[in-house]
Amino acid sequence: MNSKRLKEISKLAGFDLCGITTPEVIPEAVDYFERWIENGFHAEMEWIGKNRERRYDPKKLMDGVKSVIILGLNYYKPNTDELGQTEASAAHNNSGLVSRYARGKDYHKVIRRKTEDMIYRVLKEENELSQDSFNWWVDYGPFLERSYAVKAGIGYIGKNSMLINKEYGSWIFLSEIVTTLELEPDDPTDLDHGKCGSCRLCIEACPTDAIVKPRVVDSNKCISYLTIERPSMIPDELADKFGNMIFGCDICQEVCPHNLERQVLSAHKDFVGTKGVGEFINLDKILNLKSREEFLKLTAGTPLTRPKEDGLKRNAEIVKRNKGKKC
Repeated sequence: MNSKRLKEISKLAGFDLCGITTPEVIPEAVDYFERWIENGFHAEMEWIGKNRERRYDPKKLMDGVKSVIILGLNYYKPNTDELGQTEASAAHNNSGLVSRYARGKDYHKVIRRKTEDMIYRVLKEENELSQDSFNWWVDYGPFLERSYAVKAGIGYIGKNSMLINKEYGSWIFLSEIVTTLELEPDDPTDLDHGKCGSCRLCIEACPTDAIVKPRVVDSNKCISYLTIERPSMIPDELADKFGNMIFGCDICQEVCPHNLERQVLSAHKDFVGTKGVGEFINLDKILNLKSREEFLKLTAGTPLTRPKEDGLKRNAEIVKRNKGKKC
């Protein structure tokens, strides 16, 4: 199978982007990752610092790897205020704001179905291959996905550390496949995805100063990390800056000029808010949860299961307090 046909199959499986590269280690990415870990910027995500070599060397993940396939899905949906629905927005005075990526179904499950479909289609055309010829992940695996996405020509890494694509900006989910299939790699210089230049809007807009320098995010201060991954209580000096954000944060993406110019409405129905918790979630509904069953009834099948009941309640209390200070 050639690279052109594989990309056609990726489209048939529902992916918006597909780039191909080789499995060689990227020295710059290794250096960046090691320094990021040594500075403690991974916060309490201790698992990231373990088995580091597996994260930056695809050949350690599967025997006989010859190609790395990077896939992308556009998840952009407009916020209520972007649609001019100020009355609807005002009606959510007792609600917390959910990051755009988490409003619908859990993207891990959505991408899993599409990836399995893609591999099935490849196997139908390549009889000499088997399931053992492929391994894949959706950001929970040991893989420096953004660096390989750059190498595969999918985009460039901006000052907010997000991958920025020419067509979709940074509103994209990434996943990766390693395979024994030998494919022609893409030239990363073929497309001009733009650049940050002297722009510092993302750095200046971050409420907690989590972007300590271009392309370096300190998770200890990042609202996305704090509201989703941090298992313990959050210091008041950081929590006070959350505003109404109850799960995740889009600020560094929303101020990015590339994203303002590249707002392509996602065609993927699974990411529509009605498939999950939506743009806003009522604070009292969360704080009044009385059991794990009630928590799962509210969040099952969405990314909001990640912080567990205690974490989501903690976030709701922070947002309620922040709203009270504005009154």
